[in-house]
Amino acid sequence: MASNDTNYEALADQIKSILKDPESATAKIGNEATRRRLVEGGRKLSVALETNRETLRRIGYAHLQLPFALVGVESKLFATLAAEPRPFKITEISEKTGIHLNLLKRLLRYYEVTEVIAQIDDDTYQATNITRALSNDDHANSLRWTRRITAHGALNLPDWLEKIEYKDPVGILPTAWSSTLNIADKHPYAWLANNPWALELAQAHMRVQREGRPLFFDALNFEERFAQNTDSETILFVDIGGSTGPQSRELRKRFPNLKGRVLLQDRPEVVAQAKEELKTVGIEAEVHDIFTPQTVKGARTYYLRNIFHAWGDPTCKQILVNAKAGLTEDSVLLIDEIVLPERDATAQGAQHDVEVMICVGGIERTRDQWEKLLNSAGLQLREVINYDTDFEDSVVIAGL
Repeated sequence: MASNDTNYEALADQIKSILKDPESATAKIGNEATRRRLVEGGRKLSVALETNRETLRRIGYAHLQLPFALVGVESKLFATLAAEPRPFKITEISEKTGIHLNLLKRLLRYYEVTEVIAQIDDDTYQATNITRALSNDDHANSLRWTRRITAHGALNLPDWLEKIEYKDPVGILPTAWSSTLNIADKHPYAWLANNPWALELAQAHMRVQREGRPLFFDALNFEERFAQNTDSETILFVDIGGSTGPQSRELRKRFPNLKGRVLLQDRPEVVAQAKEELKTVGIEAEVHDIFTPQTVKGARTYYLRNIFHAWGDPTCKQILVNAKAGLTEDSVLLIDEIVLPERDATAQGAQHDVEVMICVGGIERTRDQWEKLLNSAGLQLREVINYDTDFEDSVVIAGL
């Protein structure tokens, strides 16, 4: 059917029918690609059809969503509704949460019109997929991270960009966020290291960002590409700045019969925390500073995940030159980061880019930017493999 022949009344009726029981509709779709097309198409259609007044309200009232979500989290309102798959009377919700009835009714009204909960009848409410998502502990901590950290920087962004005269903000300190803390030119990572509560929220936020997403192993057969003709002394995988080793663990899990060594490198406190447990799954761990030359020579692969997006090109070049010190002709760097397209970027990729700009003065790069950066360090970009089209996650393969 041509677009000018669309029966808009019938289309509106179809949409209304889906919204009567969205969870059932989701189950019936049965195809993740189709579900994503519907979600993205619905979002774009909503924006494309809105009037000027509707545009102003959508943007001007967006600031309410985060604080109201946190009220629902901290008051246990969402957890209460999500605890059982049944409707709740407002009096029962008030008893369980301690929220005064008058306030509760106003909160529930807002949550219902923003699709956070469902209103079944007068003063009767039930959890939705949104309610359940917001009642998850890690999701709640991600919201707390956004409120305490990212949101402060975002609200400060107009003043900060004006203050730096709209220059390229990559590598500029203090950042839009850190300038709200009065920590001068101290790098935000240093501040995080000294504030355990913030580090805990940051780690939860990162877990949530990765939740349910594919890994580079899904798009690249590591054994076939990099683990042929190995023995017990072959160094297969050096996980640089690998934290407690989720990627190293995944490698051992997916390829349990691989001959060769897997080595994790990180800061002393991280290695001390993880070393003994990693040993039980066949992973070695050692202390290494990314700002010093690589001491492990001739490994098949050197893996760096989500490191470069936190730094400007001069610092990234320094990290690359140090990593390059370990490479031989048979070695490659596997850089696991977002690679933004020149056009038609996803919302998630673009949002990650501005988030790292606001928080740490970082940048998510395009393929051309990655190639120029690698060349500046005497390295060659060999291949870019996109493994998550929603977030633009890719593995950049580079060598001498």
